[in-house]
Amino acid sequence: MDGNWWSRPDRRRANGIIAIAALIGVVALVLVAVQLRSTQTTERRHLTSRFNDRAVVISALTQAVLASAGSSPSVSVQYGSARVSGRLLDRAVVDGHLAYAVLLDQHRGVIAASRTLSSSDRARVVSSAALATVLGGAPVSLSDVMPSGPVGSSVIDFAVSLKTAAGVRVLVSGAPADLFSGFLGGYLKRVPTPAGTAYVLDSAGDVVAARDRRQAVGRRIGDSALLASVQRRSSGSYGRDGYFAAVAVPGSTWRVVLTSTRSSLFSSVSGSREWLPWMILGALAIAALGFLTLMRRLLGSAAALSSANAGLASSNARLESTNALLRHAAELSRSNAELEQFASIASHDLQEPLRKVQTFAAQLTATEHERLSEEGQDFLRRMSDAAGRMRSLIDDLLMFSRVSTKGRPFVPVDLGEVVSQVLVDLELGIEEGGAQVKIGTLPTVEADPVQMRQLLQNLLGNALKFRRDGVVPELEVSAEVDDHVAELTIKDNGIGFDTQYSTRIFRAFERLNGARAYPGTGMGLALCRKIAQRHHGTIHAESKADHGATFTVRLPLEQPAESVPATSMFPERVHDEADHALV
Repeated sequence: MDGNWWSRPDRRRANGIIAIAALIGVVALVLVAVQLRSTQTTERRHLTSRFNDRAVVISALTQAVLASAGSSPSVSVQYGSARVSGRLLDRAVVDGHLAYAVLLDQHRGVIAASRTLSSSDRARVVSSAALATVLGGAPVSLSDVMPSGPVGSSVIDFAVSLKTAAGVRVLVSGAPADLFSGFLGGYLKRVPTPAGTAYVLDSAGDVVAARDRRQAVGRRIGDSALLASVQRRSSGSYGRDGYFAAVAVPGSTWRVVLTSTRSSLFSSVSGSREWLPWMILGALAIAALGFLTLMRRLLGSAAALSSANAGLASSNARLESTNALLRHAAELSRSNAELEQFASIASHDLQEPLRKVQTFAAQLTATEHERLSEEGQDFLRRMSDAAGRMRSLIDDLLMFSRVSTKGRPFVPVDLGEVVSQVLVDLELGIEEGGAQVKIGTLPTVEADPVQMRQLLQNLLGNALKFRRDGVVPELEVSAEVDDHVAELTIKDNGIGFDTQYSTRIFRAFERLNGARAYPGTGMGLALCRKIAQRHHGTIHAESKADHGATFTVRLPLEQPAESVPATSMFPERVHDEADHALV
């Protein structure tokens, strides 16, 4: 060394090292930029794909429901005779709340029609695309929304192919558009559309159903930009900030259309989340340049600093991941603690005072009976009865809340054996009423055995409890298995109920009769419905006052994987009082 702190060979060596480091840095930044762009592009594709999948699910569900509403052997026989009376179609119009009904042969000839079918409607039906689609081989088909019908509202032609002994026939029903709107609107409400909405549109862009019930059925959607985009392509941007996905419904001219704002849909890869990584990348490039300048003088220190920075970044990432896991675990622990606290209060803290009230009331009745007036004795009796009812309510509510949280694993359960055990428990009530019980062959399903017993005990117990005076109770239990689904039917000849209450009876604490007339808390059928839902099944009831009741429980023979949410595997026949049955 000749007095210079940095010799020429060392300088050349340092410059070479810096050049190699700079080249590596540039290549690294380019690779990071490419990977960042690829990641953002892939994330956008995933977001649009998931958004489109929601429309596909609604379209497939709509097709499945329409297919299930198609012809059945009994319908084919009913409309397969050589001569079909128009009265038969008139009755179908009344029973199904239809605008009209018409039966045609495979050459578009009218075989029979309801009296409500006008000449203009007849001409339109004969030349309709829905009829052509069914004659072309489709099992069912739907038309666009028609502007008016005999009942004064928009209608939709529902064409069904019937294979009869007389050949292929087509039954075309003019169903009110509100029937489809109410049914499909219930499904559209469940589709998550961030800052957007959902429609079912016909080929003209008229609304068949909408997520927003305020949207008029049969009217053109108000967003002209959306309508123009839907008619040109199946998905993409529209207007200033809109995004849509449209999927055709097979067997119809309809399309399921979901909308969202681009800012909401792509919020995870737009705005600050889009350009912030690039700013960080640019900052890293500037830092790298400064680092290279500093490294020219302090190679050793710079290398150590780079290693320390890399280790710190990795530690920060691991720390952030650990913190997120800890927060999630704490939230789960808090939620579980609240549930356990509720169970403890319901099973002990609330029931203990009620037991004391009943005990003291009994002691007062026993020791002070002669000193109390008749009114005082009546007050004590009412107080004791009320405390007993409160305990029953708490027990039923606790049982209801534990259907999902305290359920046992699913195992094969012989429903015939379960019914036999339940009948043993109900033996006293059966003998007391002289009930006649008929049990058919019942299948084995994958289920929670305890909850299956609770469900059947509630249904059979209700059949015995709500019997008519002076009438021998008759109880029939039967089952059918179709397409890996068991349909269990419990039928009785009891007091029944009005059809308008077929949905309300499954609500918690809902009673159609007074507590003094029939014992109970009104939780039995609510518990039955929750058990059916936990088993991915459904339950519904049909009845007429003083003509008995029929309860139908549909359960899959085999339960899906544990990752599948506990909801019905097939559409509910009854959702709420606003739903309509498609006949």
